[in-house]
Amino acid sequence: MARPSSQPPTPITRHDSASLPVHGLSWRFGLPVLLLVLAETVGLALYLTGEVAADKRARLERLAQDQAVFLVGQSMRATEKLAEDLRRVTGVQVWFRSGDQLQPAVDDAALASALRGARADGVCHLLEGLDCVALAIPDKGTLLLADGAGGELWTPRVVIVLASFWGLSFVIAWLAVRGLVRPLRNLAQTLPTIDDPSPPDVPEAQRNDEIGDVARAFVRARTALHDEREQRARMEKLAVLGRMTASLAHEIQNPVAAIKLHAQLWGGDAAPDSPARVIEDEAGRIEELLNQWMFLTRPEPPALRRSDLGGLLGEVVRQHAARARHARVELRLELEGDLELACDKRRLGHVFGNLIVNAIQAMPHGGEVVVRAHARRDAVEVEVADGGPGFSAAALQHFAEFFYSEREGGMGIGLGVAHEIVRAHGGHLEARNRPRGGAEVRVTLPRRAAEVVAAVELAR
Repeated sequence: MARPSSQPPTPITRHDSASLPVHGLSWRFGLPVLLLVLAETVGLALYLTGEVAADKRARLERLAQDQAVFLVGQSMRATEKLAEDLRRVTGVQVWFRSGDQLQPAVDDAALASALRGARADGVCHLLEGLDCVALAIPDKGTLLLADGAGGELWTPRVVIVLASFWGLSFVIAWLAVRGLVRPLRNLAQTLPTIDDPSPPDVPEAQRNDEIGDVARAFVRARTALHDEREQRARMEKLAVLGRMTASLAHEIQNPVAAIKLHAQLWGGDAAPDSPARVIEDEAGRIEELLNQWMFLTRPEPPALRRSDLGGLLGEVVRQHAARARHARVELRLELEGDLELACDKRRLGHVFGNLIVNAIQAMPHGGEVVVRAHARRDAVEVEVADGGPGFSAAALQHFAEFFYSEREGGMGIGLGVAHEIVRAHGGHLEARNRPRGGAEVRVTLPRRAAEVVAAVELAR
C-alpha cells in the first residue's frame, strides 16, 4: 500500500472579484455582449443613415413635383424673384434653367456646370453633398430643386432609436449577467459552510438549469459528507463499546462458568425441569449472549467439524424447552434425511437458539414453534416457523441488520450475529411471512464444507 504524502494539501486561493474585475464572469460574459452591441450600433447607424438619406431624396422629389404642378397652373414668369420666393417657401435651393441660362445666377462654376447638365428624369447627384431634382415646365423651362445629399448621422430620429437600442441591450445584458453571476457568487459563498452542522439553504438547487444541477450536486456532496462523518462517529462509539463489551464479557464469563458448574454438581441426575437444570440452562443462555457479544467485537472464522445437525437441533430445543413451557409455547422438532455436514456446532447452536427465542417472544399469548430440518443433495435447510403476527415490511427490509429491532428492549444484535455466522459457513439466512400467518426464518447450509474438512483431516 502506498504511503500517504507528508506534504500539506495545496490551499485553495479565493480571489475577490473586486480585485480582479477583468477576470470576473461579469466581464467575461459582459464584454462580448458589449462588443456585439457596439457592432450592432454601427450597423444600425449606417442603416438609419441610409434610410434618412432615402427619405430626404423622396421628400425632395415630392416637393419638386408639387412645385411643378403649382407653376403649371400659374401665369407667372420664371424669374429670379420667383426662384427666391420658392426657396423661402420650400426651404431648399431653387433655380430656373432656360437653355444654358440659370436664374438666379450661380457663381460656382462647378455647380453651374452640374446644374446645366442635370437631366429632367428624377433625383440626381450633382456634387458631393448635394442632390437635385430637375423637372421640365412648359413655357418656363426647367425647374431645379437642390438639397443636401445623404443623411446626418446624429439626427433626432437616429439618436432616439440608438438610445432605445442601447437601453434595451443594457437591460437584457444586465439581467443575463445577474442571472448567471449572482447564483454562482451565492454558491461560492455557500461552499465554506459545507462543514457547518446546520448549513443554510441553497435556493439555487430549485433551479431547472445547469446552475441548479451544480447546486444540487453540492447539496448531495454536503449531505454525503455529513452522513459519512456521522457514520464515522457512530463507528468510533461502537469501537469503544466493543472494547468495553469485550472486557466486560471476559469478566462475566468466570462467574457464569462457576454458576453453571455448581448447578451441574447440584442437579446431578435431576429431571430436566428441576431448578438445578433451569439454572444451568439459564447460565448457558448467558454464555450464549456473551459469545454473541464476543463474536460482534472479535469475529473469527468457524471451527468446522463433522457434526450431526439433527443432534445439535435436538440439544438446542431441549435447552429452550423450559422457556417455551413458561411462555405456553409448544416446541416441535421435525428432522428429515441425512443431516450430517461440517459446521461449528457451538456457533450454529447460537444461531438456532436465537431463532427459537425470537419465535417464542413473537407469541406472548402462546402458540407453536416448529423447527424443521430438510436434507437436500448439496445443502441442509433448517426452518424455524412460528404462529405470531409475522414480520412488518420494515423488519423484512432491515432483516439481520445490526442494531435494528422492533421489539421493545431489543438490541438488534442476535439476528445480525446469526447472519454473520451462517455466512461464514457459506450459507445464507432469509426470512418471510407464511401464507397462513406467522413468520418463518430459513437457514441454508452447504454440504461442500464437509469435503473441505475431510481434506484437512486427511492432510493431518
